[in-house]
Amino acid sequence: MLPPGSSCPVLHRLFSQVLTIALLLGGITCPALGQTLLLEVRGGVGVGEIGQKDINLLDPSRLREINAELLLSIPNPATLLLPGELRPHLGASFGPEDGYVYAGLSWTFRAPVVPVFVEAGLGGAVQSDVLEKRTTRFGCLVQGQAQASVGFDVLPNVAVMGTVQHLRDLGLCGQPDNPTTRAGLRLGLRF
Repeated sequence: MLPPGSSCPVLHRLFSQVLTIALLLGGITCPALGQTLLLEVRGGVGVGEIGQKDINLLDPSRLREINAELLLSIPNPATLLLPGELRPHLGASFGPEDGYVYAGLSWTFRAPVVPVFVEAGLGGAVQSDVLEKRTTRFGCLVQGQAQASVGFDVLPNVAVMGTVQHLRDLGLCGQPDNPTTRAGLRLGLRF
């Protein structure tokens, strides 16, 4: 599940444990909330550092990033004011050199007639470089994380989506901001 030679064993182990617990919760309904706790599991591959010059995004050898994400259902009074779904997410992206775990809120809007959706998410991320080496390749330990997806429902509970994720710290750690952007394709399974 994780890329060979990856240098993030602490986060790999933590995320594997979180994923196992979340998959177990996927079949459990919470009577107090009246719904299933886990709504969607996503995973896919991608390309890292797409903001660098002279990067060929279509080069298959650059598909070295792995992403996994969980979206949870919660009672959401905001749906009365905002069309679509507002859901908390928890995820991780790992490559051969670095990785990060992230959490936040995602807003998904599905088109009324065609099986297409768009999604935007905001949150925070913790990168593995600082946890393991006490140094960093890009910014602070904790960073802001934004993501956007465009997807297509291929079956009632299965979707394919293209996603872009962006991390930055805005120079809050006393060093110049050094953002990173990753893009990829993911498969989502709704429960």
